Amino acid sequence: MSIQDLPPEFEPLLNRLLNSPDEEISQSEFDQFQAFLSTNPEAMQYYFDYLDINLGLQSDLKARLEALEQTFKEQNAQQPQPSPHPIVVRRTAMLRYSAVASCSLLVGLLLAWSFAGFLPGNQTPDPQSSKEERTYVATLTRSTDCVWGSESPPEFSGQRLMSEDLVLEQGVAEFRFDTGVRLIIEGPTKINLVTSSRAKLDYGKLVLHGYDPAPEFSLITPLLTFQDIGTEYGAQIHRDGEVDLHVFAGAVRVAPNQKNDQFLESVIIQKGQARHLNDRKIEDIQLEPELFKREVPGTPQNLQAQRQELRVYDSFHPPEILDPEPASPWQNTGIGWVNPWRTPKSGGRANLGLSRPHESLARTEVAPSQLGLLELRGEISFFRKLKQPVRMDMNAIYYISFYMQKIKTDLKNQSYQYGNFALLPSDQQEDPPKIRIGMSINNYAILQAGPQIIERAPPLQSGETYLFVTKIVASEKASDQVFMRAFAEAEPIPDQEPPVWTCVTTPFEDSNVFDVVRLHAGKNSAYLFDEVRIGSTWSSVVDPDRPRLVLEQ
Repeated sequence: MSIQDLPPEFEPLLNRLLNSPDEEISQSEFDQFQAFLSTNPEAMQYYFDYLDINLGLQSDLKARLEALEQTFKEQNAQQPQPSPHPIVVRRTAMLRYSAVASCSLLVGLLLAWSFAGFLPGNQTPDPQSSKEERTYVATLTRSTDCVWGSESPPEFSGQRLMSEDLVLEQGVAEFRFDTGVRLIIEGPTKINLVTSSRAKLDYGKLVLHGYDPAPEFSLITPLLTFQDIGTEYGAQIHRDGEVDLHVFAGAVRVAPNQKNDQFLESVIIQKGQARHLNDRKIEDIQLEPELFKREVPGTPQNLQAQRQELRVYDSFHPPEILDPEPASPWQNTGIGWVNPWRTPKSGGRANLGLSRPHESLARTEVAPSQLGLLELRGEISFFRKLKQPVRMDMNAIYYISFYMQKIKTDLKNQSYQYGNFALLPSDQQEDPPKIRIGMSINNYAILQAGPQIIERAPPLQSGETYLFVTKIVASEKASDQVFMRAFAEAEPIPDQEPPVWTCVTTPFEDSNVFDVVRLHAGKNSAYLFDEVRIGSTWSSVVDPDRPRLVLEQ
């Protein structure tokens, strides 16, 4: 679903509401905008998706609405009654109001839509399904020397986590919650991931990294509750419930879990301050940042481990470069494949795949053994089978990356001008299930996975190279989920997975075994593909040096 599918009045109102810092919006305009949301599930979904991308709000709709509802209840009691006269609200205030109050007013209706399956991408649960329907709240992004004592400990970096108790006996681990907040814990620590905006810490040591646009994150300890205000802070929770709090940036609001005569209201601890607290007293202590692991220590991997993480690679570099160049072979290069790239039977149609052996789409300089790219023109697909399939029926994390560029053409017919990378099962050829990533006919980034097809603006530009990076979360008993980010040429590539993705599915169920990769260009279009990778970590598919290390083994 795209903005073009909505009433034409919706987009100007949305842009006026959210994208014009110096503009004002009247109450009548806001009422009109709210009417769109209340009567049109697609409009509400698009609105939330916009906030997801731009503000880092949680992607799960039900959890998001419940969190917004609670926030509104807490704030509404403190707000004065509105004036009976017509009002004009500035954008900064309206953004907060529209993201909280509007959603809160519509929460009942929207939850009903969600449960009924009327929202885009929402599917009626299969009563025969064996997978648990719990909500993901966070991701284990990094860990070092961890020993877990919980019944179902995390197994690997990148793993999605549901609401559950975790016990870290030793080591350091980082969680990124779906609101964007990061928590770094150091063993021994016992923590419960309650929601995407709330955690409970029984004991242990942590550092929280918040940021201003994100909703406040609540950390609940046995005696106190902490709420970040654009914060970085460290906290050590002792077994008796007392806390040593060190604020490195922003501020922290502290309140007792039970009201008492000694601690009548919440207090705010500012940047550069440190306090020893329980539910009845506050004492000044020395600020000591060195007591905390503010980031997960880096642990250089050995060469063999780095090679094992990158399971599939192809640069379309021919084994020998011939003259003339179009004669250069390329279909059987790379690692991690069973067979060469092949086209289906085409009734004598010419092969429309062309090697460019001296070129590369990579944004960094590559080794001579990595030079090469593939050009596809006019409704053509190339298939290649994987040695190690992407299995959705077991607990695993997969990362995929590739470069893609839409070639500018002079064709007047603009239809079917899409291109994509897809995972398919080899045993189902008639409209097979797939995970598909690329550019849509509208030139938007598109992700298809399970029952969902997600397109996201802004349009991708012809002649510009994009790096598509996809994360697939596969689970044997819980829900699956897919994330995709399209990086433009000017965007830096982070050394760890980003907090905000271009396209994100809601959790779904899939038990397919995808063992075929397909590259495709639609009719009337031409695309370039390069540097196809499949690995088990983020760094294995974005590190520019990783292919060279693999090719040199």
